Amino acid sequence: ASPDPIDAFLAAPEGEAHHPLHVPRMQLRLLHLFLASETEPIDALLDERMRRYLMRVRSFFEPGGPLAARLPGLVWPLIDFFLSSSQDVQAAMDVAVANCRAHGGEWEVGVLLMFRTHMVVDSSGGTDDVDDALAELRILSRRAGDRWMRAQVCSAAGETAMSRSRLEEARGEYEEALRLAHEVGAHAETPFLMTRLAEIAYRTGDRTAALTALDEASAAADRYGVADSRAFVLLMRAQIALDDKDTARARALCEEARAEMARGTPPPQFHVMLNAIEAMVVTAESGPEHGLPLLADMLRVAVEKRCADVITAALADAVADVLARLGDHPRAVRLLAASEHWRRGYPRPLPEREHAERAEAAARTALGAERFAAEHSRGTALTHDDVLHDVAEAVRGRRHSAEQSP
Repeated sequence: ASPDPIDAFLAAPEGEAHHPLHVPRMQLRLLHLFLASETEPIDALLDERMRRYLMRVRSFFEPGGPLAARLPGLVWPLIDFFLSSSQDVQAAMDVAVANCRAHGGEWEVGVLLMFRTHMVVDSSGGTDDVDDALAELRILSRRAGDRWMRAQVCSAAGETAMSRSRLEEARGEYEEALRLAHEVGAHAETPFLMTRLAEIAYRTGDRTAALTALDEASAAADRYGVADSRAFVLLMRAQIALDDKDTARARALCEEARAEMARGTPPPQFHVMLNAIEAMVVTAESGPEHGLPLLADMLRVAVEKRCADVITAALADAVADVLARLGDHPRAVRLLAASEHWRRGYPRPLPEREHAERAEAAARTALGAERFAAEHSRGTALTHDDVLHDVAEAVRGRRHSAEQSP
């Protein structure tokens, strides 16, 4: 049997560097990793042997220069996505973008800037400085005449608009991205874009349009074998089943989404939101006292993973709703205020808006206007760590009360 190529590479760290085919071999290895990232679960790439392999490939391209400013070399920061936190990936992306500006053309700069923009939009504080990048990307994609890049730019702009609750603007961006993706045959992209359009319909209260779009997205994901999009569709269906108070169906859909997720490479915030919906299922089945610790844990993970601010804010709203149902109105108000601050003042979409309005109405009645205003003011100034500490105290208090009960 022929030796495993990865084992052979790792066993010869010195000799191969002088081989005349060393550079094209390294390019082929990185290209293989890039393609594998679209088809294989990330966990399959994270045993100790693969980590050593990934770091060897990364170290070849990280110093920069012309090789790292054209495909496949320019995608080397993808390895940091496998190995590190999103903050580390952003630093690697900044290095790669600077290298492309020095050694690459406008298309290469656009590709790296596009990857970086998609990544930062999904990170805490990611929309604070994204507008300049989007403006540059629109110029670069037009100059390059690259419809795939234009589709990616529209998708990133749609996600940015969604994070700001500008849903009609987001719809227009995603529709244009979908049109361009169809034109260039970007079949891995189309199911995701369809699901985003379904989410917009759902968040604007058009349930019929949302279900129709989910059916279309599901068919496209099956046709092209896109596991991440299948999982996204199932997540949306689970949320709708939860709205219908069909907890058995919501739980089954969550389990299906988890199985699909294991076949793909979803971002950390997808894991967080799936676990959050499962926590809401537990709340519906067993009561808010059982859902609280699960939601609190997901809020903590979202902060630790530096998920997008809208994700962290949505989890804070969910925890506030549960706290209000448990009668802890002061803490619920503080969390609602913190969520509003994290959203940069942009309005909540559905279903978070309904949850927040319900919790706020109960708190106003229980606390009165003066106390409500005082707690809201306190909440606006809370950091992520302050909120996590506040919620952890609530969980400990509920646990202690349960232990003291006969």
